Amino acid sequence: MKIQSLNGELMSRAINGAVNYLVLNKEEVNSLNVFPVPDGDTGTNMSLTSKSALKQVQAVEDLTAYNVSKAAARGSLMGARGNSGVILSQFLRGFSEGCEGKDELNVQELAQALKKASETTYNAVMKPTEGTILTVGRELSDFAIKNFRKYDDILEFLKDVIEAANISLSKTPEKLQVLKEAGVVDAGGKGLCVLMEGAYKALMGEEIVSEDDEVLNKKKQKEVHLGKADESIEFGYCTEFIINTEYEDLEAFKAKLSPLGDCLLVVGGSGSGLIKVHVHTNNPGKALQYGIELGDLQDIKIDNMRFQHEEVLFSKEEVASTKSEVPVEEKEYSIVAVSMGSGLSELFKSLGVDKIVEGGQTMNPSTEDFVNAANQVAGRNVIIVPNNSNIILAAEQAANISEKNIVVIPSKTIPQGIASILSFRGDLTPDENKDIMTNAMEEVISAQVTYAVRDTNMNGKDIKVGDIIGLSGKNIVASGQYIESVTKDLIAELFDEEHSIITLYAGEDVEDEKAEELVEQLEEIYEDCEIELVRGEQPIYYYLISLE
Repeated sequence: MKIQSLNGELMSRAINGAVNYLVLNKEEVNSLNVFPVPDGDTGTNMSLTSKSALKQVQAVEDLTAYNVSKAAARGSLMGARGNSGVILSQFLRGFSEGCEGKDELNVQELAQALKKASETTYNAVMKPTEGTILTVGRELSDFAIKNFRKYDDILEFLKDVIEAANISLSKTPEKLQVLKEAGVVDAGGKGLCVLMEGAYKALMGEEIVSEDDEVLNKKKQKEVHLGKADESIEFGYCTEFIINTEYEDLEAFKAKLSPLGDCLLVVGGSGSGLIKVHVHTNNPGKALQYGIELGDLQDIKIDNMRFQHEEVLFSKEEVASTKSEVPVEEKEYSIVAVSMGSGLSELFKSLGVDKIVEGGQTMNPSTEDFVNAANQVAGRNVIIVPNNSNIILAAEQAANISEKNIVVIPSKTIPQGIASILSFRGDLTPDENKDIMTNAMEEVISAQVTYAVRDTNMNGKDIKVGDIIGLSGKNIVASGQYIESVTKDLIAELFDEEHSIITLYAGEDVEDEKAEELVEQLEEIYEDCEIELVRGEQPIYYYLISLE
């Protein structure tokens, strides 16, 4: 079997194989977490990002190499989750730019597209770190550029490029000390290798099928209303569709759709090539007609709510957000915060946060989630507080494509996010607020208490599966067998005389009695400090801690 050029049909097949193969192997990628904590999500983030790319690819009718690669780039841009997902989206964007204007790629053109993909990822990251997915992408593309003249067969070429990628991956611990200490290779780099291996297998004719967790998630999220027709519903057809278009005037399109019904939501534009529509109407045909005037339609869904149910191009939260009949008055600022845990979410709301995006460890929001959140709030300026280092890039990518002015505060922890929001001032400019909010978050020392999911040795500490571990930043500061003792050891290591407030955010697995006993013990140890206890109800972490 020999393939001399990669046309649109073959590229579509390759992307399908790549995505399904990554989904099948995502838990292996997740397991390559540097820290032995139960929050490995690189495989999940990359698989969700790549599935968003595949969804757009499957809608392409004119199958050229450029059209397919452009659709993959567009889908991954909006679906990007976590740092690895954002970098993957930039890799696909660069690859698409390398395919521009081409119906098919020969070996040389494929090598050049891979090189462009790598260059784009480096340009997208302010401080590139070697020993990561960036390195694997660069070294596989360097091999491709140096050696493409030896090949006239795409399959033989890809086989050797993948070998070069895996060699690069095996050397990532030599370039990044934390990988060496943890005894793992880079998870993002592994994800990229898996994607390429899946593409190769598909081009070789292997059928790769995976369970679609997005479908499973949608099944879980359904709100089903079965039984007699509900004649009290004024507008009976829940109508959803996506328009492939370069049209950008969303407000004009909303105004055109608005007389048709209620619960109207229109998002997209800003160069994405997509507009996503949700409306409750008695005339879905008219809504579709207005859509088709702008471009090709896909993912059309019409449900008779009087007999059936509401679902799924939009989440329940997005649909619910459209149901107010009272128009929201525009204001200068809105704040969007990422939170996971009912107590933390309520706390953020009490501090003036307008919109909570659910997420955190193991569940990173996508770029599209942030774009949607910005569109759903009234502020002309939207401040996003990510509260997780793995979410910042997706928020920044949303800022680049949103029509609204989005300011991202680079908060890496919940305590940092709370401190930054407390310093917000409505009378300052967005740039001034970014400065003071960033400065405020840097004054807080943050820490977490969780448990180990594998054996490791870090910072001279032998960690066993099931051990309780206390982390601050990139360091395991304390470890042991008991939550309370590790928490006290962790605080003791981080505390200094300048601190006057210690706050504990108790997770969902911590009993009230245990938390209150711990507070009493800390009050005896730190007599001059105020010890605060908040029920955060977050998963994974027994305690989040801040010292101020």
